[in-house]
Amino acid sequence: MPEPFFFLHLPRTAGTTVNDILRANFRPGEILSLYRDSDFKRLAGLGSEALEGIRLIQGHTLLHSYDPPLMYSRLVRVFTFLRHPVTRLVSEYAFLKTWPETSLYRFLNDNAVTFRDYLTSKRRELRYRGKNPMTRLLSGCDFDLDGFPRQALDTAKRHLESVFGCFGLQERFDESLLVIGDFLGLQNVYYERRNVLAKGVKEDVGEADVQLALEKNAADMELYAFACELFAARVAAKGPGFAARVRRFRAVNARYAKVCALIAQKTGTGGVGDIENPKDAFLFPDQFPPSPGKPSR
Repeated sequence: MPEPFFFLHLPRTAGTTVNDILRANFRPGEILSLYRDSDFKRLAGLGSEALEGIRLIQGHTLLHSYDPPLMYSRLVRVFTFLRHPVTRLVSEYAFLKTWPETSLYRFLNDNAVTFRDYLTSKRRELRYRGKNPMTRLLSGCDFDLDGFPRQALDTAKRHLESVFGCFGLQERFDESLLVIGDFLGLQNVYYERRNVLAKGVKEDVGEADVQLALEKNAADMELYAFACELFAARVAAKGPGFAARVRRFRAVNARYAKVCALIAQKTGTGGVGDIENPKDAFLFPDQFPPSPGKPSR
């Protein structure tokens, strides 16, 4: 049986929309979701038998090994989505404070946690969130959160370029879907946007906060710039036919999204308060990122 795919899901990178697409292309019994503590406890102590019949793993989690990429002693084919680090952090902070189903909703609101606190706190609940989380997730390395993680950053770049099967960028979402769809062999990648913050939802994030976020996430910014260049080069290598394919996809998907919106309007399922097309409850993580095994350096 071919190696399972692994969706390394960095929060607030359109992952709920991507997971919707994946569920439309895989049977329920072929998908292993690793988002909740209970998911990991259920599989504790298991080896490769945990993946019997599984074709896709998805979750906010580190791999058991990165090079070679392994989950539960099985080789996996990794793909992921990235987003501008500061934009992603602001979105994550706003979402966690807004949506009551998240594990940090009460903590952030009861403690009046500001965005600056979110970036700098060393409390257990927050210490990994505002300080180069993308570098950590893509490298699998532990590092000093107060320093610049050069070794981890170089490792993350290498993984992105030569270990992972492919990756996408939220800012180039349609192109990314076609790239990842080709990698996974998906028949259908049409989508409606899911789990989007409503336009009226804003958090008090000033210019000084943005500058602090850039400072605390300097490695992530370098990694993101590297990813943008690499993605652009890979798309360019596909030639002009790919650009035409993207245009056709956008035209058809616009009609698909319009139909979905009309159905949601008629059925009253288009949103809950500040969240448009919210994610399913089982995709709310208990923590980020849980580590089912010791991260590999």
